[in-house]
Amino acid sequence: MKSKCTNKINKVLGYAISILIWLLIWHFTALIIDKDIFLPYPLDVFKVLINDLLPSDVFWSSILHSVINILLGFLLGTIIGVLLASVSSMSRIIKAFLWFPIVVLKSVPVASFVILLLLWVVPEQLSIVIPMMVVIPILYINTLSSIEMTDKKIIEMADLYKVPFIRKLMYIYVPSVMPAVISACSLAIGMAWKSGIAAEIIGLAKNTIGNELYKTKIYLMTTELFGWTFVIILLSILCEYLLKKVVHYLEVKGE
Repeated sequence: MKSKCTNKINKVLGYAISILIWLLIWHFTALIIDKDIFLPYPLDVFKVLINDLLPSDVFWSSILHSVINILLGFLLGTIIGVLLASVSSMSRIIKAFLWFPIVVLKSVPVASFVILLLLWVVPEQLSIVIPMMVVIPILYINTLSSIEMTDKKIIEMADLYKVPFIRKLMYIYVPSVMPAVISACSLAIGMAWKSGIAAEIIGLAKNTIGNELYKTKIYLMTTELFGWTFVIILLSILCEYLLKKVVHYLEVKGE
């Protein structure tokens, strides 16, 4: 117990020292450049964040709107990706049929999708649809690979003893697939945030983080830009942390 506590303290200390070093690098780089429009000082960014952004109603409503939309897109993308991978694993024809759309989703730039989707959906819905489209191929590829790598001998034994499909699913496939799904989700949630915010900026979605970032570009408010970027990083880290906690809770409950 004491060893675990020491390891946690050392880990937190390591992160803190790393952050401090990068803040110092940022500060001295800003000192050399000495132009706020190109690179503001870290202290100025935190002052703007605390004094201007945090007390604003627009700040909190933009965050709420973006968080709900991006997480909804991530959730839908995860469910669809896992389901499509499960169906593909059962049929080579379906796998071949889905190959092309998965390649398209994986390869086409976010900007192209945003411009096309603006003809179909309102800008405020882009941060749901775009993250979903980005997440689907990540979950699909990882889940399908892990299903195909499941030990065939165990499956054959289960078939031999006529184990019901539900039992095979719960005790063979799920334990085999879960590590890959969790790893894919950890990557996908960061990608969902990046693509969701990019979609909001390009689509000029009102009352979103992306719209506020666009305003900082228009009015050359570099300090505010860094403040909003810092908020996005924090939200992405928080979402990933909460995801890990939920997964850990489900694993413990499953045991």
